[in-house]
Amino acid sequence: MHAPNPRACLASLTLALSFTLSAPALAAAWPDRPITLVVPFGAGGITDLTARTVAKQLQAELGQPVVVENKPGAGGNIAADIVARAKPDGYTLMVITNGMVAVNPLIHKQLNYDALKDFAYVSMIANTPLALVVPENSQVQDLPALIARARSRPDAVSFASSGQGTSIHQVFALMQQQTGATLMHVPYKSGAEAATALLSGVVDVTAVETVVAGPFIQSGKMRALGVTSGQRVPNLPDVPAARESLGAEFDVGSISGLVAPAATPQDILDKLERAMHAVAGSQGMAQLYAQGSQPMPPGSQVFLERMRLEQKKWALVFSAEPAK
Repeated sequence: MHAPNPRACLASLTLALSFTLSAPALAAAWPDRPITLVVPFGAGGITDLTARTVAKQLQAELGQPVVVENKPGAGGNIAADIVARAKPDGYTLMVITNGMVAVNPLIHKQLNYDALKDFAYVSMIANTPLALVVPENSQVQDLPALIARARSRPDAVSFASSGQGTSIHQVFALMQQQTGATLMHVPYKSGAEAATALLSGVVDVTAVETVVAGPFIQSGKMRALGVTSGQRVPNLPDVPAARESLGAEFDVGSISGLVAPAATPQDILDKLERAMHAVAGSQGMAQLYAQGSQPMPPGSQVFLERMRLEQKKWALVFSAEPAK
């Protein structure tokens, strides 16, 4: 009788362990190392600010560091492509926006990802309306004056955005559709860069998320012409809602939410969703809401349903046919 081969025994044990550590077992151990949270835009904008607030609160809930990485460019498409192809193990997440889901597929002929199929939708985070602003030395005093100027001189009035398909771009696309005005689009990589372009006189107008715009408006560096929510916002009570001037519904906001690669194990997604429920009620998020962002209902299903509605809404603006 031959003695057992130690190497054969070790190989058999390793194989057995590999079957034992199935997806549910790995999910049970998750997270046991730092998590990367990808931001599809540059630092200083509302998506970056929201992501950093969430990262801090999520870290407290999960007990592991959540490291924010900015991957700006192409209206969020660069980051989306990276995350869609990341290992679906719960260690690479992204803050996605409604523009990336609903508008980018309409204005970019070739995308390396499918917004609905390549991501697992975890939970919405916030909806942040924007303030239409001009620099303090602008002769434009209100929204009707801006529209009149843009109508009389097509493409002579320029607006800065944080990129094609982003919430700022959505604001001006909708405004042009409703009013017949024509403005020249100057896209940047972040809302912070767009605001800088306005303050330095490179462009005539932009839209800044109300969370970010408050200090600039209060200091007099920017003049607000209107906000893009259905009604006035608490932190800018003297600024009229755009619908008051346009005489039509004008509800545009940057809706953000947390996603993971599509094949991420359901146990991990469930843990993330529970954690995001807790994050939504945290003091950190309460501070963000107090500055102008609006809370959104948490949960994966309501998130996915809202994104489908956003696709239909923006298809009417950016293309002739609504999204299916």
